[in-house]
Amino acid sequence: MAEKGWMTVRLWRTVRQGDVFHREREEAPAPETGAPQNLHVLARGRVRLPPGRWTLRLSADDYYHAWLNGRWLGQGPAPAYHSNYYYQEYPVEGGRTVTVALHLYYQGLVNRVWNSGDGRCALWAEFVREDGRARCAGEWRYQICRAYSGDIVGYDTQFLENFDSRRWPEGWEQPWFRAKGWGRMVPAPWADYRLAPQPTAGLQRSRVDPAERRPVPGGVLLDFGRERTGTLHAAARGRAGDRLILRFGEELDETGRVRFDMRCGCRYEEAWTLREGESVLHQYDYKAFRYVEVLGLEDGAELAQCWVWERHYPMDGGLCTLSCGADELEDIFRICKNAVRCGSQEGYLDCPSREKGQYLGDAVVTARAQVWLTGKTDLLRKCVRDFMASARVSPALLAVAPGSLMQEIADFSLLFPALPLTDYDFTGDREFLRECWPAVEGIAGYFAQYRRPDGLLEHVAHGWNLVDWPESARDGYDFPLTRPEVGEGCHNVINALWFGFLLMKEKLERLLGLPLTHESQRVGTAFLKAFWRWDQKLFADSEASAHCSLHANLYPACFGLTPAVGEDAYERLLSVPGRFCGPLPMYFALRGLGRMGRHKALYRLLTREDAYGWRNMLREGATACFEAWGRDQKWNTSLCHPWAAGAIPLIIEELAGVKPDPDWPSGFRFQPRLPAKLDDFSLQVPLRGQLVRVEQQEWRAALTVAPLKTNRRGD
Repeated sequence: MAEKGWMTVRLWRTVRQGDVFHREREEAPAPETGAPQNLHVLARGRVRLPPGRWTLRLSADDYYHAWLNGRWLGQGPAPAYHSNYYYQEYPVEGGRTVTVALHLYYQGLVNRVWNSGDGRCALWAEFVREDGRARCAGEWRYQICRAYSGDIVGYDTQFLENFDSRRWPEGWEQPWFRAKGWGRMVPAPWADYRLAPQPTAGLQRSRVDPAERRPVPGGVLLDFGRERTGTLHAAARGRAGDRLILRFGEELDETGRVRFDMRCGCRYEEAWTLREGESVLHQYDYKAFRYVEVLGLEDGAELAQCWVWERHYPMDGGLCTLSCGADELEDIFRICKNAVRCGSQEGYLDCPSREKGQYLGDAVVTARAQVWLTGKTDLLRKCVRDFMASARVSPALLAVAPGSLMQEIADFSLLFPALPLTDYDFTGDREFLRECWPAVEGIAGYFAQYRRPDGLLEHVAHGWNLVDWPESARDGYDFPLTRPEVGEGCHNVINALWFGFLLMKEKLERLLGLPLTHESQRVGTAFLKAFWRWDQKLFADSEASAHCSLHANLYPACFGLTPAVGEDAYERLLSVPGRFCGPLPMYFALRGLGRMGRHKALYRLLTREDAYGWRNMLREGATACFEAWGRDQKWNTSLCHPWAAGAIPLIIEELAGVKPDPDWPSGFRFQPRLPAKLDDFSLQVPLRGQLVRVEQQEWRAALTVAPLKTNRRGD
C-alpha cells in the first residue's frame, strides 16, 4: 500500500504524471507532464514535540538538503524507483519546538541520475516518537526559489547553477526566520510511492579548503589538491549586481588556467551575481573537479573565503591502506581509492561528472573495491536491489539503474551474478543470495531465446554487445557490433560471458541447495570447438574469424576456459606492444593471469610503463583513475572513473593474497604472491570485523589480524 502524507507545491495541481520506463529499442518519447524543470523550493516545517526521543523521517522527489534548527542535518534520499522509494531517519530530542528547513529540488530531466521527468515532485515528512505511539507532521510552508538558472550540461545530467544572491532569502533555514508570504504545501493525491527505510548510510559531508591559491588575470585560481566530488561555497563582498564568473575543471590547460570546457563533455562555467554588501554562494548539485577559478574581482568585488563541501559514501580513509614505493604501486592504489571515494555516492557512479549513473558492469569492479575500502556491503546490496528492480522493464535487467535512461547492455546483464557473489564472499549470507536468485533465473531465461542447439548464443540483439568501450579499445575485434543492431552470427565475447554467467549461476545453485543444471560444461565444450585456434593457441573473435583479439581471450582466461597449452600464448598476447584493452576488461584479463598462477606477469602488467596502464595515468597527473589509460585515448575522457579501480582488489587478493572465503573459519584465505623486490610492502584491510595486515620483509610475507576498532579518518 502506498504511503500517505505526501505534500507538494500548488503549481503541481496541473502537472500530469507519466511513465518514463520502456525497453531501449522501443520508441518512447519523454512524457508530456507540463512540469517545470530545474525547480528549487525552500520549505519550512515547525512542530512542537512533546518530551521524549523522536525520529524525523524524511523523503523527497527528486532530492532534499535539510537543516534542523538552523544546523545541517543531511541530504537525500538515494535515487530509487517510486515503487520502492526511500526515506531517511534523524534523531530529534522532544520537549521543544523544532524547525526543519528543506531545500527541495525537482530536476525534470530524463537521465541516469534520478527517475525524474515523470512529473513527480513531492515531500514526505513525519516525526515518530520512540515508543511509536505518537506521530506529528507539522505545518509546512514553502517558497519557490528563483535564485538559480542555467543550461543543461553533461549527458542531460544537471543544470548549471548561475546563482543570484539578490534572490536568495539569507537565513531562511534559521528558526528566527519569518516566512512571510510563503504558501502552504498541499496534499499530493497522486503520490503512489511505496516507502522503505534507506538501506545505506547517509552521505559523508566534509569541508575542504583550498590547498593552493594563486592570482590569475581578473581573479584567483584555487587548487583543492585532488579530484573532488562536491559543491563550491564562498563568501564575497561587493555592490549589488556585481558579477563573478566561476570556472571548474579536473585539469589545467597549457597556459596554466582551468580547463572548464572539460574533455569529459561538461562545460563548467557559471555566474554569481552579488547583492549589496556580503553575499554567500549556495550551490546545490555536485560536480567533479579539482580546480576553480573565480573571475571578476578586478572591479572592487572581494572574495572573502572559498571552500568545497565534499560528499561521498562514508569512507574511513585509515581503514584500507597500502604503503609500497616500488613501481608506484602505492600511487596506483591511491588514485584508484580516490576514484572510488568520488564515485561512491548513493550508488556506484560510472563517473561523477558527465553521466552520474550507476552502470551494472562498472559496479562489478567498483563495488569490489569499495567493500575492501570500507568493510561494508550496504551500498553493494542497494546496488543489487536497484538492478533487480529494473527487471520490471527488462527481464535481462537494465544496464543503468535506478535512473530513467533506458539502456540495455548484454555483457553487463551476464555479469550480474558477480555482484551478489561479492556480497557472499564478504558476508557468507545465503539469504541474500536467495533473494537474488529470481533475477538470475530471469536473466538465464531471457538469454535462452538466443541459444542454439550446442548451447552457444547467437545474434543477441536486444541490447548492446559492448566488448569494450570505446570501439578503438577493442583490439580489432572481428565481428560487427554496430548499434542498435549487432551482426548476425555467433561471436566470442558474449559467449565467454555466457559461460561465466552459467558458472556463477551454478555456484549459486550449490550454495542454495538447488538442483544443479550443469549447463556450463556443455557450453564450454561448444565454445572450445567454435573459437579455439590450435595454430595460434588462442581463441578467435568469431566462428568465421582467424583474428585473436585480447578480448576474445581475456574472458575465457578469467573464467577458466583457456586450455593449459594456451597459457603461454595468453601471457604473450597481453604483453604485445601496442595491443591493449580498456581499464574495465583489464580487470578480468589480470584475473585470468591470477587463475593461471602467473602472478609475475600479473604484477608486470599491473605496473606496466607504456601508455596502457595505471602508471601512464600517474604520468599524466591523475589524482583519480581515468576512464581510459590516457587523457587523449578517448574523445570525452572522464578523469574520474571508478571502473578503472580494479587495481585495488587485484593488489589485495592476487598479490597480497587475502581472498575472502566464508567457508574458512577466519573468513579469508591467505596465499601471498608478492614479488620479492617489494620488501617495503605493507597493506591493511578491513574484513568481517577484523583488521588484516600483510607486511613483507626479507622476501617473506607475514600476516597479522586484529579486532576492528574505530579508526581515525584518513585521506
